[in-house]
Amino acid sequence: MENKVLSANLEALKRYDKTLTNEILRINKVKSTFELIQNENGEYNLLKNSIPLHCTNSAQSEARKIVEKIENISDKNTIRVVWGLGLGYLADEFISRAEGTVIIYEPDIELLRTVFEIVEFEKNLQKTNVFVTNDVQKLLKIINILSDKETKITVSFLSSYLKLYKNEIYRTAELVERTRGEKQANTNTINKLGPLAAINTLKNLEKIISTPLVSSLKNAFEGQTALIASAGPSLKENIDIIKKYRNNFILFAVGPSMKLLKENNIEPDFLCVVEALDTSAQLDEMDLEKVNLIFEPYSSSYLWDKKVKNKFLFFSKDNFLNDILANTLKINISDNKAIGTVSYCAVSSAKIMGFKKIVLCGQDLAFRNGECYAKGSAYEDLECVFNAETNKYEIRTKDYEEYKKKLLSKKYLESKYADYYVKNYIKKLNSTIYSVMGQDGKMLPTQACYAIFIKYFEEFARKNKDINLLNASLGGAEIRGFKNMPLQEAICNDPVIQMPEIPHCKNNYDLDEFKKLKKEMLKIYSDIKNKINQLKGMQDNIIKELSRRNILNKNTNKLEQKIISSLTIIENYYNLPYVMFLCASYTNMYFDNLKAAKSSQDTAEIKSLYNKNLNVLNLLAQKLQEAINILLDE
Repeated sequence: MENKVLSANLEALKRYDKTLTNEILRINKVKSTFELIQNENGEYNLLKNSIPLHCTNSAQSEARKIVEKIENISDKNTIRVVWGLGLGYLADEFISRAEGTVIIYEPDIELLRTVFEIVEFEKNLQKTNVFVTNDVQKLLKIINILSDKETKITVSFLSSYLKLYKNEIYRTAELVERTRGEKQANTNTINKLGPLAAINTLKNLEKIISTPLVSSLKNAFEGQTALIASAGPSLKENIDIIKKYRNNFILFAVGPSMKLLKENNIEPDFLCVVEALDTSAQLDEMDLEKVNLIFEPYSSSYLWDKKVKNKFLFFSKDNFLNDILANTLKINISDNKAIGTVSYCAVSSAKIMGFKKIVLCGQDLAFRNGECYAKGSAYEDLECVFNAETNKYEIRTKDYEEYKKKLLSKKYLESKYADYYVKNYIKKLNSTIYSVMGQDGKMLPTQACYAIFIKYFEEFARKNKDINLLNASLGGAEIRGFKNMPLQEAICNDPVIQMPEIPHCKNNYDLDEFKKLKKEMLKIYSDIKNKINQLKGMQDNIIKELSRRNILNKNTNKLEQKIISSLTIIENYYNLPYVMFLCASYTNMYFDNLKAAKSSQDTAEIKSLYNKNLNVLNLLAQKLQEAINILLDE
């Protein structure tokens, strides 16, 4: 006989997850023992293998107390993860009180089947802000799709679930936080650097096809030792050891560490730079003619023009236009990652080159003793201090003017926006203060992005157990998979290395496919620019009408809807990286301004936001024209 409760629940679930619906339907017999009981108040409780999932005195009161501890429960831009369904008391409480998204994660599919047979959950499942899943990857996918750079996330659970799944809950919370951090980092990167990186790549196209890849050095250093010199505080502490044993390893440096190395007459073998911005201040007046440069296709022109021994391109996967270029040129970049940190690019390059031992130094990834970067490095004027008034750690400058000179290139330093760039950068650093486990087992302050980097280095270690991975950044963050060891101990017994002759490798690309890509880009950029020019006229008409009447009428609402529809169509092109990275920051700004205008009651503010959106469309049209001109010139 059909179970109508189960059928109704699964019909609602099928709206967004047919796979889970079918998996639940296929369960004929459960392995666990589930029992429904009532307490003295008549409340139902579910026992799983004789363990009650809810408070035996009052399940509803238990759920209410958990939710009442949550701050800003009505915040629409917060995702609430409920770890464990039980009979749904906690989920119901969140769904009735939270205005943002509620995701119920229940790993036990047999429990889902049992509960869906007896609890009418249909109305909750029909709500567009409610999701149920038993798969952690689907949970992370939902979070990734529904979150933006401002989204917060909470993870809540019953005490019974903490007893049953303690490690799994903490692991899930960690993955959720990492997913949120990655999404925010990716959104920030696209918004901040997407257009610049796209334009840089277009300018560099002809140089890209004639520059050898890091992969041309595959296994060239097989069996040898690589030392990665990053700019953390431990680099300064190890400078004398690096000088003493300089011939025992191949030295990889990152941009911010070059100043300290050069001051100590240490010449790296390889310099890695992963920047779309002009960071020439890090390398100003440095002679690099004996140094091999590893850098990205989207790098600023100053790097391409820098005189170095050899240049090698590192196409990091899923970064700006690298994927589509790699596909066109038939380059395998599946193992190439930079993940936002140049040190990871260095580690990945060392792996490609066949090093048997990779040693990290200056990779502290945490602010210890108030130090953010090594003394003598490009960013030494930053410090992390505890503010007793706010009860939080914060990043400050020790010497603002000195820091400004080191942060900005001459071009930006002389602009009227120099102080804005510096103060805004410091503000962003302070918005992402985080805590991570130190090597001594105590928590250390750091940035959220560093916490993400730690996880990626740990993932690298898990996938490369055949490489001897050592961390000589003592006193910094714990990186599981890298053995903590003093630098001298790590390198003193290694044999002296003779730098091998680096082979000259000529690329062999299908240039016809390359030309097709350029032609395709030119056509689509031109089509989008024409569309944007039409939208500018519509936006201008909306502003004029709003100025005359102080209210939007039916005609202006129609124009607004046309603009929204057109921008949504443009977003459909975001499967093409050269469209997404050039346009996304502008469409993001447009919709952010529109959202603010819709929630405002202040006519002057609304007018200002609509004017900002006209400016956004103008800027996007200009950026598209710049891209078109570059492609036409080539």
